[in-house]
Amino acid sequence: MKKIFALMVAAVASVMGLAAQEIVPVWITIGQSNADGSAYADAAEDARLDAWYSSPSNPQLMKIWYRSSEIQNQPDGSRWVFDGQVEDAQPGWMDLWYKNDNANGRTAMNMIHSYGTYSTGGTRDKADGRRGMEGQFGMRFQEAFPTTPLYIIKLGASGSAINTWADATNDHNWRYFYDNVYRPAIDSLLAEGKRPQLVGIWWMQGCGDGGREEQYYERRLNTLMERLRCDLGFPNAPVYIGDIVRPGESEACPKASTQFGMGVRKAKETIASQWPGVEIIHTQDCTLQDDNLHFDHPGINKIGDKLADRAIASQTRWALFSTPGEWNGLNGNNPTFKPYVGNPEITYSIADGVVTATLKYPTWTETISTPLTR
Repeated sequence: MKKIFALMVAAVASVMGLAAQEIVPVWITIGQSNADGSAYADAAEDARLDAWYSSPSNPQLMKIWYRSSEIQNQPDGSRWVFDGQVEDAQPGWMDLWYKNDNANGRTAMNMIHSYGTYSTGGTRDKADGRRGMEGQFGMRFQEAFPTTPLYIIKLGASGSAINTWADATNDHNWRYFYDNVYRPAIDSLLAEGKRPQLVGIWWMQGCGDGGREEQYYERRLNTLMERLRCDLGFPNAPVYIGDIVRPGESEACPKASTQFGMGVRKAKETIASQWPGVEIIHTQDCTLQDDNLHFDHPGINKIGDKLADRAIASQTRWALFSTPGEWNGLNGNNPTFKPYVGNPEITYSIADGVVTATLKYPTWTETISTPLTR
């Protein structure tokens, strides 16, 4: 079995028939509570966002993948995501909105611990009473690209530790994200003849590992970077890592993060310095709630602005989808390529000790080649 790692350049991909395909930008958000959106709704911020989202200024081209989800505590203290107890809407693309309004086909895919994505009631503790950065980010993106669609894929697991995303034996949240959110979302775009182009990945996590040593977090964050680069199909996409404000760094919240050590912060900085295209997003100027840990609504929207600024400015770095997968049987007569994502028609040819898989999608074709090993 030979896994395709684009970073290793073990296989060569070429694309034909580009004129007929529709290339669509995609954004990914993953992590814990501040990635999900733990901000309590602020009336002024809601009014500002609602004025835009409800107006003709919003061309309704932005979508976000919805799946009813919830978080369940595990005996070892881990927090894992599962399908929600209430299926208030079928999994699929909804209009991006600045808050959860799932029953009306529009959402922000917010999910706070103990309250699944489906929870409603307008109170601050319910999912529809919380806010993430996607509303602000989406508005800014659409203003910059008014005729361009945007597809957001998001899963925030409040309180989840990094090992649930990047550990060989305990990575439940990564597997749930990949199998139940990411893959069906990308599969649906591919089946419609669209070719995804990844604008960026937002990873915001670390509070759940605040007391961990630097080496512990660095090893697992490195594993996560490998997965993001090799398993999604966008090996060169920008990755944005949110920092944890150091004690004393925030003028507005001087007690921010005083309960956490420096290990996670240093590990993030190390990974960003080692991986091309990985950038730390500093949040010292983003205001926090009274717990000095979770961003408030203006603070989370400022993060949306920071990410939008980078996404808009880095259009030349958006990464075009190339099918991730693995080769089997390279030492025999019937080598095969198994895609991790997508369901293309595949044909094979062998010449000069090299096998080529031709992957045919509705509007475009990709070829992936690798040497035989016999």
